[in-house]
Amino acid sequence: MSNPTRDEGACMTSQVTDVLEAVQSFIAKGYDREYRIKDGNLVDLELGSTFDPCAIHVNAALRLESGSDAEDASNIYAITDPATGHKGLLIDAFDVFDGICHRDLSERLVAHRETAPTGDQDVPSKHGLRKVYKNEFEHDPERYVLREGFPDFPPCPFGGAFSILGFDTAEQSYVWLVTSIIRDSRLIRIPYQGEDVISDE
Repeated sequence: MSNPTRDEGACMTSQVTDVLEAVQSFIAKGYDREYRIKDGNLVDLELGSTFDPCAIHVNAALRLESGSDAEDASNIYAITDPATGHKGLLIDAFDVFDGICHRDLSERLVAHRETAPTGDQDVPSKHGLRKVYKNEFEHDPERYVLREGFPDFPPCPFGGAFSILGFDTAEQSYVWLVTSIIRDSRLIRIPYQGEDVISDE
């Protein structure tokens, strides 16, 4: 088996302007496994196994930003496990993994990450959800919360499921909170605690 290289991510920044488009492009190249971060570790969802961060090959790392000062950003990592030859994607839709990964994994993921603008800074929705920008959040910060692990999340367009999503307590609907809101210390996080949790009002 030939050693994987970062060539597979070359020129991606000039070709891709949308997260979903980038994901589909990588899947077409054989990155068909779904990887997630659990307890700070990289995990293969199908096998339930944890990777040694020093053993994986990060073939491509792409950061897609929109808005001034990267108000909203998502990251996609195309990863090969040399032990099995499996190739998969780690998708950081909300740009939060640097805060929840173990340091050695985080450093490996971002070491050669390329950045590209998406040009969607003024769109009213993202992945079928109303997009909430920082200026709207500033008018009423208590209106929005970040739900974690709720079973009624809408389907994730990348496959699998969302692990977190914004929620508009006034409209009682899920929304896409831009990265700068998710990183705001005023945003209240609501972990799912069972069927007794029906709203945040």
